[in-house]
Amino acid sequence: MSDPYEIFDELAEIIYVSDPDTHEMLYVNESARRIVGDWQGRTCYDVVLGRDAPCDFCNIDRLSTDSFLSWTHYNEKYGRHYLLKDKLIEWHGRSARLEMAFDMTAEEERRQALETRLGLETLLVRCAMKLQNIDGFAGDMTSVLKMIGEFLEADRVYLFQVSSDGTSFSNSHEWCAEGVTPQIDELQDMDMSWVTEWMPLFLKRETVIVKDLEDLRETSPSEYEMLAPQGITSLVDAPLLVEGELIGSIGVDNPAAVHLDHCAEFFTSLSYFLSMELERHRAKERFRELSYTDALTGLANRNRFIEDVERLDSDGPRRGFGVIYVDMNGLKDFNDLEGHAKGDQALVAAGRALEEALAGTRVYRMGGDEFLAVVLDASAEGFGALVDTVRERLAQTGCSMAMGLHYAAEPCLVDEAVRRADGAMYEDKRTYYRSHPASARYRE
Repeated sequence: MSDPYEIFDELAEIIYVSDPDTHEMLYVNESARRIVGDWQGRTCYDVVLGRDAPCDFCNIDRLSTDSFLSWTHYNEKYGRHYLLKDKLIEWHGRSARLEMAFDMTAEEERRQALETRLGLETLLVRCAMKLQNIDGFAGDMTSVLKMIGEFLEADRVYLFQVSSDGTSFSNSHEWCAEGVTPQIDELQDMDMSWVTEWMPLFLKRETVIVKDLEDLRETSPSEYEMLAPQGITSLVDAPLLVEGELIGSIGVDNPAAVHLDHCAEFFTSLSYFLSMELERHRAKERFRELSYTDALTGLANRNRFIEDVERLDSDGPRRGFGVIYVDMNGLKDFNDLEGHAKGDQALVAAGRALEEALAGTRVYRMGGDEFLAVVLDASAEGFGALVDTVRERLAQTGCSMAMGLHYAAEPCLVDEAVRRADGAMYEDKRTYYRSHPASARYRE
């Protein structure tokens, strides 16, 4: 009499029969044999899963002869998703376990892809809303990077910004998963030659997706040399562009493989948001810098002076610093006789002389013909030597300057020291005008 189970060899599904006590394989159909190869004399957990002991999720105790038990499982040995149906049967006069496996890999991959795409669309909306809430790059950008890193199950998410002259780039923001070593301090002022191979892609607004870093060893050696020491095995890097100019990029290290095939569109859209936010932030910073800069001389202006003094005095009185207050004598006469253009040139020359003499110290143009500098952390002797240098440099400009000084040997606020230097400067100026009574600015 023929074996009633011979029909299993005609089915495309994977079917096997095993001993419920010893787990020995008793039968494997043709479809299964093509996958598992030699099976005789081996156990089900060895043949099917590559294990050397029974599975901790074995469901033999839940099986019956009445109905099939259905469940799903991802088989790591073969990299496939299966729908499994198990039951107890009589096999040649003995109890046995019958398992039928239906390959659901394609369906599962489609489900995961849809889930990932929907998740990325939701993430994009969340990122856009977060950028608005934190005022973009003026706020806590790490919170945005964290959202991206956690969804992509990544080790690290970071932002690079290209320098204003376009010759280098630096890691400006970084989020790291728990246990991942930060790299931000090591990635500063990197030469643009490091991304030579990627630059054409970046300029076309293409997202670079690297599934295996070893693929770059030959094709992109510069990028490989930069990335390999960081423990990177896969990555995503999307450019930030404004009017065709690369201003930065957003990168993700070692994201979960399931996301790599579906994230390009997300990063293309995200890069638009980040590009606009970064350019907006840079524009605000440029306007802010202009509000702190004297248009004629390029020195810091009174706005910057007020903010700096407030910051310095927030720490309370201090000692060991000096203030130099300078005012050009006879500027009105100079303007009347030589013209305002010449007067402006004289002011620029005076400002440049002060900057050169006080290298490393911020010099302010306080308005009109007045300049000021606060020399921090200076000894009395050191401050005196600097004052001598200032006098020499100013004398070389050919302009007469009134000067007021104050050295804080005892603790005082910077604001108070400035007032004292201001008073000394005006006393010096009165002395000058007493000796130049023909000046239009002379007053007793």
